[in-house]
Amino acid sequence: MPDSDREYETIFIKDEIARCEDIDELRRSIFPLIKTQQDMWAAKIISIINDNDLTKKGLAEAVGVSRVSVDKWCKGSLPKNRETFLRIGLVAGYDIEKMNQLLQRYGRYPALYSKSLEDCICLYVLSRKRGADALKTYLYILDRIRNNITNSSNDDDDDPETVLFDKRVSEIESDDEFEQFISDNISVFSRAYNKFYAYVKMCISLNYGGYTGSVFELAEGQNWSSSLRHCVSAIRQGKWYPTRNKIISLGLHLSMDHDQIDEMLELAHMEPLCAKNIFESVVMFILDDALLNDMLDSSLDTYDPDELCRYARNILGKLNIPEVEAFISELPEDNDE
Repeated sequence: MPDSDREYETIFIKDEIARCEDIDELRRSIFPLIKTQQDMWAAKIISIINDNDLTKKGLAEAVGVSRVSVDKWCKGSLPKNRETFLRIGLVAGYDIEKMNQLLQRYGRYPALYSKSLEDCICLYVLSRKRGADALKTYLYILDRIRNNITNSSNDDDDDPETVLFDKRVSEIESDDEFEQFISDNISVFSRAYNKFYAYVKMCISLNYGGYTGSVFELAEGQNWSSSLRHCVSAIRQGKWYPTRNKIISLGLHLSMDHDQIDEMLELAHMEPLCAKNIFESVVMFILDDALLNDMLDSSLDTYDPDELCRYARNILGKLNIPEVEAFISELPEDNDE
């Protein structure tokens, strides 16, 4: 399907979501238009195995997981982390465009970003090698750099435009030159997600509400999960690698609207909420409905910072969507139930 057709289809579905008056209408009208993420992934990993003349055992050994894990993937279970998706794409012989599609469409992770250390190495390798050699080279260079480069004393404030940084990476001619490039630009890598961190910190500070002014008080008051608290702690230290569902969860906990969550995703170098993903279509419906019903207006006397999370849990709990189980565990239960 041409890109223009895909874009039109996405806009059409997004508009239809906005017209839905309740979750039953969403389920009847929208869900039949969208495959689940698990169905899409099962078909994708099976095609990767077949197209590369691999066995499940061969893929497992190449990627560094168990045969049981690959069996689960073929039934729709998703790899647990972004690094595994990178390894699968390298084994599959993907170029940069296909790798980005794998990460974004199937893993729902950000595309390759040259100012992220692991991604920069991956971009360098993808421009030179394919298949098993690409994965071996990636792991070898990554191991060397991690062992040889600790926190650099490079305090240079220079932060080149990403397009220029991409170009500089593409012009490197040897592994030794690449390692020197990493060493010279270590401060750039350390700041890769600073804008995202700053935005989250700002939004947290605006949502203290009746709490005493600490994130701990906010988390306690809203019964945040331990994983979400760990995520916020890591953000404050500038050490968290953004994951898509955690960003969405954080947005709900902070009573963000659709545009604010999209802003967070953009700052984390991810695509906005996707109407063609069943789970995210429900999130979009929840946010649109919450806005119409004044759940997000903190200036109102009736504003309740927990209401959006409770409403989201109530809606998501009615749906049999595989993505929901882990996500919903982070949302507070309605005390009135």
